[in-house]
Amino acid sequence: MKNWFRYIFYASLVFLVIALIRADYLVFPHIHNYLQLSISLGLLFLGFILNGMSWTQVLRRAGFEVSYPEGIASTGLSIFGKYIPGKIWIIMGRAEYLSRKRGFPRKELGSYSFDAQFIALWAALMLGTIGMFWVESYDLYGLSVLLLFILLSLIIYTPFFHRIAEWVASKISGRTISIPKLPFTSVYKLILWFIAYWGCWSLSFYFLASSMVSEPLPIHISFAFGLAGSLGILAVFAPGGIGVREGILTGYLVMAGLDLPTATTIAVTSRLWYLTGEIFIFLMGGASSRKSS
Repeated sequence: MKNWFRYIFYASLVFLVIALIRADYLVFPHIHNYLQLSISLGLLFLGFILNGMSWTQVLRRAGFEVSYPEGIASTGLSIFGKYIPGKIWIIMGRAEYLSRKRGFPRKELGSYSFDAQFIALWAALMLGTIGMFWVESYDLYGLSVLLLFILLSLIIYTPFFHRIAEWVASKISGRTISIPKLPFTSVYKLILWFIAYWGCWSLSFYFLASSMVSEPLPIHISFAFGLAGSLGILAVFAPGGIGVREGILTGYLVMAGLDLPTATTIAVTSRLWYLTGEIFIFLMGGASSRKSS
């Protein structure tokens, strides 16, 4: 770690601490079933490993010879960059790490990192859209999520809507904005990697929620995390999606039949749960970095 990556690394830790202190989310809840909690953590950690592997696959298909330890190291050591306002540094951090370590072109790696983020957003929103079909209040909310998913698909995969989105974004921001354009034929194999890690996180969330209540929960609860995660990514001005993700989780769980206090407790606890996974991949990233060196 050196130069810009070092600055990104330390700044992300500072903003992480600030965000968590302000949010006051570090509260450990009462657990009814520790076996389910253990399963949840196992799936959570597996999801983070697959996250690093999916990033590696993106680079390999682009012609960069990157090992899995290097992909996991770049993902893990930059994971807290999401807490820096703007969220750009979690995307650029992993590109900066590999650029400094392997001498790859920084700009090109950054472009592929943005591509990977858009694929991740699409995969998470797809799972969230599926989940909305199971809740009772699938009227305005479900239709809004479905339309958002369709719009994102058109923007990413079709030239016409891609150009319109870039023009609108450039007009709003006052500067030229470039949105990744990903032909479906070139990314459909990669999508499975992204669905795999979002699927692990979603199942992990289901077992987390189940461990906190005494009654069985419907399996579609798992899709809540894909919905909340995708909309949290879109909430550019909320560091790490703090506040946004918990609000969406609470709303989904209430629509799924849980009472408000229980839904709120699960949603707030999910921040600590997910932070545990981020710490895991951060430590694993450090170990992988030393191994790949």
